[in-house]
Amino acid sequence: MAKITAAHLATEAFTQLEANKPVADVRADLAIGDSTMWSKVSALVYEKAKAAARKERDQDARRPHVSTTSNAEITDLLALNEQLANYALLTPATMTTADFRRIGQLAAELPASEAAILAYLDSIITSPKICAILKQGFEYSPAFQSFTPLVEAAIIAYYQENYVSAFLTLVPVVEGLILRWSGFDGTGPEPKPEFETIRKFVGNSCLRQPSPGNVLFHDVYVKASQAILTKHLYLNSETGSAYANFSRHLAAHLLSNEAFATQPNCVRLFILLDALLKVYIYETKPAKDPRFHVDESMLQRDVLRYQFIIAQQRTLSKVLAQFFPAAPNDASHEAIDVKPG
Repeated sequence: MAKITAAHLATEAFTQLEANKPVADVRADLAIGDSTMWSKVSALVYEKAKAAARKERDQDARRPHVSTTSNAEITDLLALNEQLANYALLTPATMTTADFRRIGQLAAELPASEAAILAYLDSIITSPKICAILKQGFEYSPAFQSFTPLVEAAIIAYYQENYVSAFLTLVPVVEGLILRWSGFDGTGPEPKPEFETIRKFVGNSCLRQPSPGNVLFHDVYVKASQAILTKHLYLNSETGSAYANFSRHLAAHLLSNEAFATQPNCVRLFILLDALLKVYIYETKPAKDPRFHVDESMLQRDVLRYQFIIAQQRTLSKVLAQFFPAAPNDASHEAIDVKPG
C-alpha cells in the first residue's frame, strides 16, 4: 500500500476547506489526528490557499473596471510592516490605499520620521468612527466580546488624555482575548496555556484555519501582529528590551521607572488590537464581517459621544492653559493631536 504523504493530504484538505467544510471535520475525515502531521498539512494548505488567491488577483487586475490590491502591492505591504515592526508599529487594517502610500513615504525617512508616522497612524486608528467600529467588532466577535467594556473604557480614557489608564486597561486585553480565542476561559479543567504558547498563538493561525478568508491579507496581519508580540509586547525580558518600553512584562511588574504608559504606546495597542480582530475575522469567517455590517444607529451614537468627549477635553485644556500656563521646558504632556473624524 502506498504511503499517504502530507502533500496528498493537503490536496484533499484544501478541496474540502475551500467548500467551507469545518476544519475539525476535515481532520476527522482524513484521519489527521497527529499534531505533527497536521502541522505539515495545514502549512501546505495555507500555501495552496495563498497561491490560488494570488492567481485570482492577477486575473482581477486584468479585468476592466475591477479595482483590486495587486500582488505587488501586497508584497510591498509585507515589507513595510516588517520595517515598521522594528518600531513596534504596523499598518492599520483600516487604512486606505492613500494611507498606505503616505505611510510608505514617511517610512522611507525612518528613524527621523517616527513621530510623523505615529501622528499619522493616530489620526487613522483613534478617530471616533474607527474606534466605534473597533468597539462594535469586539461586541460581535465571540472571543473578543467580553472585553468590549474594557476597550470602551480605554477609548474614553485616551480621548481624555489619560494615557496611563488607557494603556494599563488595554495591555491585559491582548492576553485575555488570546486565551478566549484559544478556548480557555478559566472554567474548565485545562490549565492556562504556557506563556510561549500565548506568545506564538497568532503566528500559528494556520493550525486552526489553513484556508482563512482573504488569505493574502490574513497573512499580512498574522505576520505583522506576531512580529509585534514576539519582538516587543511579549518579548522575553531576558533576551532584550522592547522598543519604546512597549512591554507587557514591564507594565505588569513595574520593573523600572521607564515610561511605558505613553500616548504613542496607546496608539500601538489600538493598532495591534485592530489587527488581531482582523485576523480573527478572517480565521473564523463569520457570515457577516462586523466591520462592514455595523449597527448604524449604535455607530452614530458612539461617534457623537466620542466627539463630545474630545470637544470637552479640548475645552478643558484651553481653560487650564489660560490659567496655568505650562513652563517653557515642560514636555511632560506632549501629545499627538487627536482629530474627530
